This record gives sequence, C-alpha cells and structure tokens, in this order.
Amino acid sequence: MTSLDSLQQRQINLTHAYVVNNAALSSPDWKNMKNPSPNQVKDNILTRLNGSKVGGGYGVAWGPALVPDGEHVAHITVVLVGGQNENDIVVVTSGTLADSLKDQIDDLDISPMVPLQNLIKNCPVPAHLAQGTADGVKAILGQVSTIGFQGTLCDFLAKQRSGATIRLVGHSLGGALMSVLALYLKDKFSNFNFHCETIAAPTAGDGIFASYFNQQMAGNALRIYNTLDVVPMAWCATSLDFSLTLYEPTNVIDEKMKEMVCSKIDTVTRNNLNYTQWGMGSANMELRLCGKPQSPCPSYEAQSGYQHIYEYMTLLGLQLGDIPMPPPSGS
Repeated sequence: MTSLDSLQQRQINLTHAYVVNNAALSSPDWKNMKNPSPNQVKDNILTRLNGSKVGGGYGVAWGPALVPDGEHVAHITVVLVGGQNENDIVVVTSGTLADSLKDQIDDLDISPMVPLQNLIKNCPVPAHLAQGTADGVKAILGQVSTIGFQGTLCDFLAKQRSGATIRLVGHSLGGALMSVLALYLKDKFSNFNFHCETIAAPTAGDGIFASYFNQQMAGNALRIYNTLDVVPMAWCATSLDFSLTLYEPTNVIDEKMKEMVCSKIDTVTRNNLNYTQWGMGSANMELRLCGKPQSPCPSYEAQSGYQHIYEYMTLLGLQLGDIPMPPPSGS
C-alpha cells in the first residue's frame, strides 16, 4: 500500500487532480467540449489515468457529477476507487475551468465573507469563508450523479464501510473547495478517516477558519504550494502585494493584471478581510516547494501560468509527458 505521506502518493494525487481538471477537454486537440455528457467526461478520466505514469489502476465509483454552466460545466467531481490496495477511495474536484463563468465567479467572489456555520451547523467557532468558496461547495454537495451510482456524493459515502479512509484531492480552486468539504464531511460522517491534500490552492477563509481546520484535520491534511505560484498568495493583502514583483526584472506584470490584483488588495484591506492559509508553520501540514523561473515564459501571465500548473510536476519528480494534459503555451 502506498503511504499517504510518500512522494509517490503526492504524484498520484497531482495526476488525479490534473486529469479531472482537464476532463471536459477533448483530445488530442485539448479543446473545451460543448455540453459534455457525464459519460464523455468519465471516459476521458479513465483513459488519461490509465495513460499516466502513476495515476492508473482506478475506476470511477461515483460521478463524474457536472455542475451545468451554460454550454460548459463547472466543479467536475468524481470518486475514484482502486490503487495498489484496490480499496483506495479518492474524491477529486476540478480547479478553474477555462470557459466556466461559474468557476471564475467562485474564484473571485471574496467579499463579503460568510459564516462557515451556513454549511456546518455544528461548527463551534465564528469562522468565515469566501462567498465563492461557499457557493462552490454547495454546488458540489447538491449535484447528483446520473450514471453508475445514482445520488449525491453524500449518498455514495453513506454506503461505504465504517472506518474507511477517504482522500480528498484538489488543485487550485479545487483545493480551496476540498479544504471546506473536508470539514463538512468530517462533521457529517464521524465513522470515516478523512485525509485532505490540496495543491496550489488559494485561501478558503479567515484566520479562525484556518485555526479550526488545523485543529480538526491535524495530521490528516497537507497543503502543497510552490513559492513562485501566485495563486496560493490569494487572498492575503500582504502576499498579493508581494506577488506584483514576484518575477521581476524578467517578467514584469502588465497594467491590466496589476489593476486586477490591486483591486483585490483594496477589497481585502478596505473590508478588513483576514484571509489566512491553514497549516502555516506546521511541518506535517504544509509542504513548501521552491520553483525555478522558466526562461521561455515571455510575460508575467505566462510565467505565473507555468508556475501554477507545470512547475508542480517538476517539483514532485514528474515530467510533462507523465500526465496526459495540454502542453504549456508555446511548446
């Protein structure tokens, strides 16, 4: 059995996250499919997992559930079962999908913050979340699988054996959503062992949320981030300010991007929003990876995009071809 704390397990988690992130893209052209069906998305997931270096050997046990978003989809969520012990249960949800307006709204809707108690009635602390994160979690919990196992994610989990370990994995927006979903599911299903691993995720909530997460998930969560990735710097005003000069002097931020970031800094400071990453300073809950600037990236946008996606593969010991996915821009 692969250890939850091994490099191989982190490679598997990254593979699962990236495959689900791109599951609504056709191949080999990697274009967004219009009105993709759950069966099409499922086929993409299985084909690409089996074509990856380390992510194969899993089947789809629930979903994929797709949140409708015009002619596209948002928040692709799936339960994978398999792996070396054949009983690994993994819940994966997608990050921001390029053509999903809902994903982009959920990404940027950071004010006002809303109480975690809106989702978890028994939450004993006054923790607050981004409105967009709360909306995304509600969308995932309310979505029904229409193929295979019928019903919601919670309907499926309620049928699993007591004492099972259930891993929750997500990249970027998917990671922020999974950190909240972990607390929700832990409150609802006390008979399971939940382990949450997020990659390149922005903050989901305030300092009280981070402290509550640390307490509830101590020893069962890992937040992986690249020091050259801008996204994990959101939505703390200090780190966002630092992100403006992150790639200087080679890749200077353009005025349009700078204006957007400065607008979010203003929102955070004006409304005194205390966004805080969970796991900060904890050796067993935070994995800090030091990225290297990529010389082929000609702009701030290209560099930040590469650092947010492809650099994680290098930092976790994978090569670009080890996960079937779109190549970096310009390659």
